[in-house]
Amino acid sequence: MSTLHSLTLRALVWACGTTALLVAMPPDYRAGIVMPLLAALVGLLAAAEPESIWVLSLEVVTVAAWLLTTVAYGHPPSWTVALVIGALLYIHHAMAALAAHLPVPASIPVPLLTSRLGRVGGALAASVAVCLPVTVLSGASSGLPSAVAVILGAGGALGVAYVLTRPDANGG
Repeated sequence: MSTLHSLTLRALVWACGTTALLVAMPPDYRAGIVMPLLAALVGLLAAAEPESIWVLSLEVVTVAAWLLTTVAYGHPPSWTVALVIGALLYIHHAMAALAAHLPVPASIPVPLLTSRLGRVGGALAASVAVCLPVTVLSGASSGLPSAVAVILGAGGALGVAYVLTRPDANGG
């Protein structure tokens, strides 16, 4: 059976967390060197200690950065960007939860990682199936501000992810 080193999993946690932070930032913040380095550092802290408060901190800061980007800085919200951020944070959280239970020198059987990624992929696919129509319908025809429509779509995606990750919902 082939295996991967647990550092591979932690690298995935770092990559998803850092990328989510970068996507959530206003474009002019990404243009400099300071904010991308800060995002990489926070992502590294979350990957190094996946059982710590750094994982939640990165996720909360990412959502706050996206809200500030759209509401305070006036960049138009996009369901695509919201869905990308949500997907990256969901993968980040799921892989950090797995990494938190593995010692650093551990080897991970590839089937374990692929099955976990399959569950994450299923939750993301269901989120897209819910988020896209809700966002398009509520943003285009109801007169709601597009930021509210995106937040409603993201809420629908979180609801689907919550239901799909419940142990009794998927037989485990």
